[in-house]
Amino acid sequence: MKKLIPFTAILAVIISLAPVRIAEAVEEKSFREDFSSERLSSVWGMGTFSLYNFKAEPDMVSNSSGINYLKLGSSKSKIYPSGLIYTKERFPYGLFSARIRVSDMPGAVASFFACSEITDVFTTGTHDEIDFELITAKPHSVLISTWRSAPEKLTHGVDHNSYLWENPSFDIRQWHVYRFDWHPDKVEFYIDDKKVWTSTKAIPRRDMQITLHIYTIDTWTDVQFPPKGEVLQMTDWVEYRKFK
Repeated sequence: MKKLIPFTAILAVIISLAPVRIAEAVEEKSFREDFSSERLSSVWGMGTFSLYNFKAEPDMVSNSSGINYLKLGSSKSKIYPSGLIYTKERFPYGLFSARIRVSDMPGAVASFFACSEITDVFTTGTHDEIDFELITAKPHSVLISTWRSAPEKLTHGVDHNSYLWENPSFDIRQWHVYRFDWHPDKVEFYIDDKKVWTSTKAIPRRDMQITLHIYTIDTWTDVQFPPKGEVLQMTDWVEYRKFK
C-alpha cells in the first residue's frame, strides 16, 4: 500500500518555504555611494567629451575624505575643463538622492541628474532626463526639470518641463539633500525632505544613469559666463532606492 504523507508535514514544509519566497518578492534594489575610497569606484564612468563651453576631463574628478569633488577649471580660452561622472548601471523608477554643495563662484552650473543615455545628451539629444541644476550665480534658487525624448523628431527638448524654485533662506553653498521620486506618471522633487515641485509632464520612460556634472555655458545669461576662477561641486553621497 502507498504510504500517505501526513497533511501536517506538508503544511510545515509550505510554512518553512513561504518566508523565503515572500522576502524575494519584496526585495528592494538599492545603490549607495559614500565616496569613502580615494579612488573612484568601478561603478562610475567619467566623461571625456565636449559641448557648449566645457570639455569633460578625468583630471577634474577626485575623492578626498569621503567627498567627491568635481571641478570646473580655469581656462584662457572659452572652453573650460570640467568634471563629470555617471553610473555605468541604469536604474528604473525609484528614489534618487544626493547630498551636495557648491563653492562660491559665479559662472558655473552644478548638476545632479539621471539620464537614459549619457552619451546622447551630447550627440542626438534623444534621451530621457530628470535633473537638479544649481546655478552658482543664483545661490538661492534651483532649476528643476524633466525631459522625455521624441526620437522620431531628433530634436532635443521636444518634451520638456521645468521650474525655477527660489527661496531667500536657501543657499546652494551649504550642504543640502536633493531628491527626486520618479514614478511612471510624475516626478516629485524634494530639497531636504521638503517637496518643492511635482512634474506631470515630460516624464521619462527608460531606465536611467545617475550623473554628477559641473559645467559652464556662454548663451545662458543667468550663468554669468565666464567663470572668474575654479568652481567646485562637492558630493557627500549618492543613493538610489527602488520602490517596493
